[in-house]
Amino acid sequence: MSDHQLTVLFIFSGVLGLVIGSFLNVCIFRLPRNCMSIVKPRSRCPKCLTWIAWYDNLPVISWVALGGKCRQCRNPISVRYTLVELLTGAFFLWVGWRALYGSGQPGWTHAVRFALEAWFVSAMIVCTFIDLEFRILPDEITLSGVVIGLAAAAAFPALYGSELPVLVRESHGIVVKLMYQLYPNYAIPWTPGNSHVAALLASAAGAAAGGGSIWLVGELGKWMFRKDAMGFGDVKFMAMVGAVLGWRGVMFTFLIACLWGSLFGIGKLIVKRRMGYVPFGPFLAIGALTMMFVPELVNRAIAAYMAFNQSIIERILQ
Repeated sequence: MSDHQLTVLFIFSGVLGLVIGSFLNVCIFRLPRNCMSIVKPRSRCPKCLTWIAWYDNLPVISWVALGGKCRQCRNPISVRYTLVELLTGAFFLWVGWRALYGSGQPGWTHAVRFALEAWFVSAMIVCTFIDLEFRILPDEITLSGVVIGLAAAAAFPALYGSELPVLVRESHGIVVKLMYQLYPNYAIPWTPGNSHVAALLASAAGAAAGGGSIWLVGELGKWMFRKDAMGFGDVKFMAMVGAVLGWRGVMFTFLIACLWGSLFGIGKLIVKRRMGYVPFGPFLAIGALTMMFVPELVNRAIAAYMAFNQSIIERILQ
């Protein structure tokens, strides 16, 4: 593939992201309200209920051209719609860059990986904005996400690592292979030799680890504080994340979310003098995207932290 073709595809990924971002706005508005299908009818102004023409519904461009107002009633249109489109476009550009300019010559595996990562980004954006406004994480996204994660793992095991390693041993007629070295963030240590089955089991283990850990934290919080600490929507959300990122990825997702959530809560407490409600979904989404796109930074941060602790211990023992 020539450099010119790669450039065209890269630009197309960003444009596609803007278009998908416009559709995500529809999902963010309609899913929590259960007011209508996300497919039809077409969009209309929430104030005057006038149907929006196609030329007034172009991502970003129409909002800027109309000055952020409805053409008919001149009531302001929330800037959130444009922010969602720009955010989605930026993420799709990043995903496109990874697929086109990452490791190896672009091929079908890169295309499938682009599709999976683009879907995952879209799911994180929808869940984040719905949770911020309605304090829920829609089942239409989370439960279908678990199915998509499991199906993608079973159908495309190469997405989650390289080819399976060589045979380690055979036990009772079942080929057993050590996969942890090739799937450090994803696979369970020992799995059947068939790559499709191995990836499916690893995805299922990740879903169980993600949903189960959040459920356990919620039950412990309820027992300790005598009130709900985690919503069941968080359980389903983390099951979706685990199905895609695996058990190790989902565990670090939770740790990253706790870190950023704690910093946000402390800052809110200092500024407003009260904690109030803090939606956890957006922080879980930040952690999930971090583990999907830059897990090596997390690994380096953990290594640096461990090295720092080791140096402190050695100084104390001297």
